[in-house]
Amino acid sequence: MTPRTQIDREALEQYVGRVTGGIAAGLNCAISSLGDKLGLYEALHSLRMASSQELADKTGLSERWLREWLRHQACMQQIEYDAESDRFYLSPEAVAVLLDTKHPAYFGGGFESATASFDSLPGLVNSFHSGIGFSYDDHGPGCASGIERMSRYFNENTLVPNVLPLLDGVAEKLQQGALVADVGCGGGVATLAMAQSFPNSQFVGYDISEHALARARDHLDTIDATNIRFVNPLDEMMPAEPTYDLITTFDVIHDAAHPQPLLNSIHQALRDDGTYLCEDIRSFPSFQKNLEEHPLAGLLYGFSIMVCMSSSLSTADGAGLGTLGFNEEVAREMTSAAGFSRFARLDYDNPMNNYYEVRK
Repeated sequence: MTPRTQIDREALEQYVGRVTGGIAAGLNCAISSLGDKLGLYEALHSLRMASSQELADKTGLSERWLREWLRHQACMQQIEYDAESDRFYLSPEAVAVLLDTKHPAYFGGGFESATASFDSLPGLVNSFHSGIGFSYDDHGPGCASGIERMSRYFNENTLVPNVLPLLDGVAEKLQQGALVADVGCGGGVATLAMAQSFPNSQFVGYDISEHALARARDHLDTIDATNIRFVNPLDEMMPAEPTYDLITTFDVIHDAAHPQPLLNSIHQALRDDGTYLCEDIRSFPSFQKNLEEHPLAGLLYGFSIMVCMSSSLSTADGAGLGTLGFNEEVAREMTSAAGFSRFARLDYDNPMNNYYEVRK
């Protein structure tokens, strides 16, 4: 096709609308993160309905600043406004998405993880010249915290009862007593959920992010579990011989600077009758399909530049898969190259992720 050269006024108006909407969304991300940090959504929900003065009385914060925040959030349709009483409130849907960590629609941590990456913007100018990105720890503790919050529902409520039983013989092994490695464990929510559910098994969470490991160890201190520990593989490498009955990665491979060597090491550390459970972002093999059919493509490509691809390019020889780069086709090829001979996508419906059962 030949690109147009003349401006179409209707198309221009639509384009201006998309650009200004994008700018508004960027500002909203920062302002919503501010409300999240200040506990404003929680406070507003506890009051059920409140004016800016009532919210100020509840929180001890400045009424004028709260008034502007409430008006902004209402204009962004994240909170509701009752004109008759000049008061604001959260809809049930807003509570599910912004506050209820036990609801599958919860996404409140997204604001924190996104804004944590904003400080890297000046450095990303250099990244486009040098090709080198940023590690997760370069973004500070907020990135680890936000990502943990976004994935908490699955890791805490769904993994053990709904996904592990789909793996052939794995739940039985875990009940009897198995050795498990959670590679790229982050804040350790999934590792802890498995360890508490299967006290006869032993669990090791590996992660190179010290911010994430600090969160995992803090979580561990709050529960009574002696069958789990968290380590940095730079200090204690995964074993190079068959050791583990189950190895898991949850949204890890696409972030890795060296995903093929990582898969190779997983293959080495897995017992011959062991199972590798790989969760990664659901995507299509081609950009055109992602553009046309993936409802979250814009969000995920944006997150890739700011966080995921940046992490995968944090070394000069990084692979740079990106958030949408480890699709099923690539996963089959790379696990096969690592030495695995069996690969199956689990029949589990999740709008964000695919789940693969991989064996030797």
